[in-house]
Amino acid sequence: MPEFALILPVLALIFLSIIQMAFIFGAQIGITNAVREAARLAAVTSPTTSSGQATANGGGVYAALTDTSTGFLKRNVMAYSSGSLVTSGSPITEVCYESFTDSAGKPAVKVKVEAYYRHPLFIPLVGAILDGLDGTSGDGFRVGATEEMRVENDEIVPPFIAFGPTCVTS
Repeated sequence: MPEFALILPVLALIFLSIIQMAFIFGAQIGITNAVREAARLAAVTSPTTSSGQATANGGGVYAALTDTSTGFLKRNVMAYSSGSLVTSGSPITEVCYESFTDSAGKPAVKVKVEAYYRHPLFIPLVGAILDGLDGTSGDGFRVGATEEMRVENDEIVPPFIAFGPTCVTS
């Protein structure tokens, strides 16, 4: 009995740590899936051959990602709270389009979708240990994902005006 009393707190801490990490890994998987879905939506939303189109299309993709009732994050992340979405500082949740020249020497457009989320730490003692491991403290454990895809535009014919990163953050 005395040995059990000595080892019980250690075993309880290990068990609670496993539960907390399972929640965090579940959120990471959900965010990865949501970002992948948003990037695929952005890749098939065409035409996206100018900065103006990139801004308009990026706004729609960002809304599809972050919508509080039917968004990709809401559907994929258990217990999702839009207030925990990282929208300031660095890195942030955003949808960026950028033109580039592909390996065949033709102009093309790529999209990059990033989402970062502060997952709450439910278990106080374990949360105190984990808090700060992600570079921040007091606001949950930061998890995130990035996906980049080529936009499926029809072949872009000259004259094409290249554009730098056009990002939508809200």
